[in-house]
Amino acid sequence: MNIPQNTDASPIRVLFIVDSLYWVIGNFAHQIAKTTSGLETVTCSQFAIRKTINRFGPFPPCFDVVHFLRSKTIQGFWGRFPIVTTFHHLDPATHLPSFQQSDAVMTVSTQWQQHLTHLGIPETQQALVPFGVDTQTFLSPTDETQLTIRKALNINKQAVVLGFSSRRSSNTADRKGVRCFLQALKKLHQHEPNLAALIIGPGWQALAKEIRQSGIPCIQAPYEIIHERIAKYFQAMNLFWVTSRVEGGPVPLLEAMASGLPCISTPVGAALDLINDRENGFIVPFDEPEQFVTRSLQLIQDQTFREGMGQKARKTIVEKRQWNQAGEKLHDLYALAINNFHTRSHQRLPQHDKNNTMNHPNQQAFPQKTMTTDFFYSHKVQSWLQACEQVNGLRMMVEMKAWKAARQFAVRAIRAAPFEPSLWKIIFAVLRKARTSSPH
Repeated sequence: MNIPQNTDASPIRVLFIVDSLYWVIGNFAHQIAKTTSGLETVTCSQFAIRKTINRFGPFPPCFDVVHFLRSKTIQGFWGRFPIVTTFHHLDPATHLPSFQQSDAVMTVSTQWQQHLTHLGIPETQQALVPFGVDTQTFLSPTDETQLTIRKALNINKQAVVLGFSSRRSSNTADRKGVRCFLQALKKLHQHEPNLAALIIGPGWQALAKEIRQSGIPCIQAPYEIIHERIAKYFQAMNLFWVTSRVEGGPVPLLEAMASGLPCISTPVGAALDLINDRENGFIVPFDEPEQFVTRSLQLIQDQTFREGMGQKARKTIVEKRQWNQAGEKLHDLYALAINNFHTRSHQRLPQHDKNNTMNHPNQQAFPQKTMTTDFFYSHKVQSWLQACEQVNGLRMMVEMKAWKAARQFAVRAIRAAPFEPSLWKIIFAVLRKARTSSPH
């Protein structure tokens, strides 16, 4: 496959590098590829990138921009391509040198754009590109639709269903505010006996068990490989909480608002950009479960107020967070990166990073031989990449103890590259770990 050199009239060729094709960041890349004109995109996880470069050599120079949607970057791309990194939020895992070395930095909320400037990244190197929502998939349900979904999930049709969405592995140092969520849920149950909880995201088995033991029905939604299937869970809810202490988005807040749900959130990330307190949602202080209870009771006890707030929430998302709106801003971001790349006085890595091939102390250096463009797009490499993505999904599901989804990823990996012995070894190693960890 021969890809022409980029001109003003030709698409910008972008390599997206994500944590997983099957979670929020991967969905961003998927939606941008689907909805944005003027871009040709390839999306790979960091895991698949590492395995592919070690197997076949560095990627060919067939991209105009490499966009790291996570902060961890790979040295093999520095100096060869214009580099964009994404600053979601600041936490102990954030690798600040990646942003300082980037040709452009994408932020996803005003809060963190301002923080990035405070950290010393020039405004001329930044662009704000908020996450979007598929408003044709995430939408307000009819009464009949909601009843049908609740019946399938075994939820009482009279229940007040409270939603929460996250991945447990993201809850380092209680970043998601789970202790506040649990305390507030139990307090709310004292006032609303018909309360039920619906948790979206893998890894929350222990939390769901504790909720049930407190006498509150709790549904833990199974992991969905296809992101769009998550929409039905939002359509079963009446309210949605964000109890987080630190967020760039969170994207589930946008999806809940698009689904016509009144949302109560701490002052984090996108919530500060989207919610006008008491109009299209509530903003409450960090770590104050009583505030979540008070606001929830206002909504539960006043149907007109609740429905009106949900309608305003959806209207906000439709007006401000459609995926095509995010895509339009990416063109300016990539133009900025390309311009900065070509005007830099030097493009080599800082001395202290030369022996840190991928910000990973155990990673071997890349092979020196570079893949050709035709070989990169060959069936052999594409099958390998696809298999690596499934193995990456398998690893994530084993970590989250989502055993059904783990088995699905294992089968998909084997089907993608049945004649690659090295991948079979990785798959079996992960499956052995899953078998020793599984309660079954």
